[in-house]
Amino acid sequence: MALVAALVLLALSAALATATFSASRAVRRAALLTRTRARVEAAVPRAFADVLAGWSAVMDTLPVGDASEVKLASDSTADGPPLGRTAWVNRTTDRLYAITVDIRAFGDDHPLARRHARLWLERPAGAAPSAGAGGMSFPPPFVTPWAFSDLY
Repeated sequence: MALVAALVLLALSAALATATFSASRAVRRAALLTRTRARVEAAVPRAFADVLAGWSAVMDTLPVGDASEVKLASDSTADGPPLGRTAWVNRTTDRLYAITVDIRAFGDDHPLARRHARLWLERPAGAAPSAGAGGMSFPPPFVTPWAFSDLY
């Protein structure tokens, strides 16, 4: 009888150890995903700022309906997986531009978080692009103060 009780206690302790390990792994993964999602969300305005800071005369001369991919540096920190950042500038009409950014965080073998967002810009009617130094020009102003839209 004592042998059966010892075997039952041994099986119970093994099940408890397995459940504890599984729960701690799930909590660790949830914390990583939450931190990664927050980093991806924070990277979207920075990506828009990088595109606007690098606005050039080439973007002002895009044909209507054409798009230009903007190379953005990867955002890597020791805080988590590196963020892949991609941006496109689309000219939808003679005065209207759409900046689309795609931010992705990848783990070892699968994506952890992704954010796709668009910002609309409109050059005022009759306003010519103003040129800056070194072939840079100033980007058009936002369509509205809240021209930022999510794409899911």
